[in-house]
Amino acid sequence: MSRTRVPLRLSASPSETTETETMQEEEGAGSGDAKPDEEEWNAAKAAFQMYKAAYGDLKVPSRFIVPSMPPWPKSAWGLKLGQRVAAIRATGKYVQGDESRRKVLDDMGFLWRLRAASPDKKMDGVTFDQIYDALVTYRDNVHDGEGALTVPPNFVVPDCDPWPEQTRGLPLGKKIPTVRLKSYLKANPGAQEKLKKIGFEFDGKVAANDARYKKVYDALVRYKEINGDLLIPQPFVVPENNDWSEEMWGLRLGARVNAIRSQGTFVKTNPA
Repeated sequence: MSRTRVPLRLSASPSETTETETMQEEEGAGSGDAKPDEEEWNAAKAAFQMYKAAYGDLKVPSRFIVPSMPPWPKSAWGLKLGQRVAAIRATGKYVQGDESRRKVLDDMGFLWRLRAASPDKKMDGVTFDQIYDALVTYRDNVHDGEGALTVPPNFVVPDCDPWPEQTRGLPLGKKIPTVRLKSYLKANPGAQEKLKKIGFEFDGKVAANDARYKKVYDALVRYKEINGDLLIPQPFVVPENNDWSEEMWGLRLGARVNAIRSQGTFVKTNPA
């Protein structure tokens, strides 16, 4: 059962808060090669230090926001610290390729993996809220709107708008098979209902078939753009060149067309 953390007005003196902020400023001062996220990282680090002083650990609830009052460091006021924790776990935010930052968090006792109630171990601390937010954004900005909502296995959430910050870098495609598991849905009450409302495809076999169909369909569209027809020779394999998108390379398109004609592949079960 998760703990509710109430923002505290601690007895720490203003000088202690000032000291924490001064340390952050001194660490960043004089660094000619400061990273673009240095200011944000220092604010998050100061918030983590204050959180641990207040609660004794870094088990930050996902919805925790740094209170806008002393003794919390002013640079971190209003910071959605719970979301930052989720992003660090899921995407390596701040620490990707930076062992010194990782060590700072290690020394503070940062929990890289949640000991959640979910029986699944492949989520690596990724919460259902992150998955759901990413799926909604995918539906609204990437999905073509036809059929159930599916995600390609290799899809990774881009590090840009309009994707929510806590989802950026998330290997969403790799997480979807786990989301479909009954054990995962059971461990996340309400998840199945929310996923149904956004048209999520729960059947992995159907989703895989849809993904294969879309790949062939996109390749057929591209073939016609290049050649002006769909008279595809049976031995034709999509070449590895700039005329074709990389995910199509090596596709035995001629064989797929032959299977559609002779066996009704794709269209037999879905004539529409």
